[in-house]
Amino acid sequence: MATSQLWRMLPVAIVAVGVLVLSAGLGIGDAAAKCPRSTPSAASQVAAPGAGRQQPPAVERISATATPIWKTIAIGTYKGVDAVRAAMDAAPCPIALGDWADEILGRPSFPFSRKPTELDLVVVSVADLGFGDQGAPLRDIYARALASGLELCPAEVGPVLRLNYLDQPPGEFLHVAMRPVARYSGELADFTLGNGGSDLMLIGGDARPEVALPSVVRLVFVRPRPDAISSARPAPTRRWPSANRSA
Repeated sequence: MATSQLWRMLPVAIVAVGVLVLSAGLGIGDAAAKCPRSTPSAASQVAAPGAGRQQPPAVERISATATPIWKTIAIGTYKGVDAVRAAMDAAPCPIALGDWADEILGRPSFPFSRKPTELDLVVVSVADLGFGDQGAPLRDIYARALASGLELCPAEVGPVLRLNYLDQPPGEFLHVAMRPVARYSGELADFTLGNGGSDLMLIGGDARPEVALPSVVRLVFVRPRPDAISSARPAPTRRWPSANRSA
């Protein structure tokens, strides 16, 4: 649980070191096999904000149509939590599932898609959305992303992307912009994908609307396809997305 909350409060570089120490203490990476790493594609390099360039001034903002697609994945391919856990156990790379992530993934209310659906994903930083060095609360980050034409990810993107992003560079952490899922205690949680250096990780974090993210944090959003947008579609809400809950 400490790992899932620590990264929220510190810059990404410090978080990576903290996760390595915690992982060693928890035995997450013990006897882990070497995972084959593939060379990141050109598309991934282009889409990774902040890589090889300075952060944009706070006045600059992205638009959905101008943001390159980073990855395309299909949700609805795993029929429930047991199938996801089995896929993670069978993955060629060791995947560590954090306590919070495992809890919300196993909740009866967790929204698994009933049919395969392709989603185009983009990666943007808090700074790319026009926020300054101080970062911004989740509610403001999401509101600005929605206003730019991006969409929140279905919660299922977290585990599916983890299984499809096995060549994640060491030290990288990606926050999944999503509707939070309530833990049994009522706390709101979401997903983060990370590579702590030994294992790939899917961890849960504090998803309260007031939680602030630093400007360097990078988030995964959905870029809607033109054929999926219709005039009858309601405009994105600026209210905090309601959590998926179950008794």
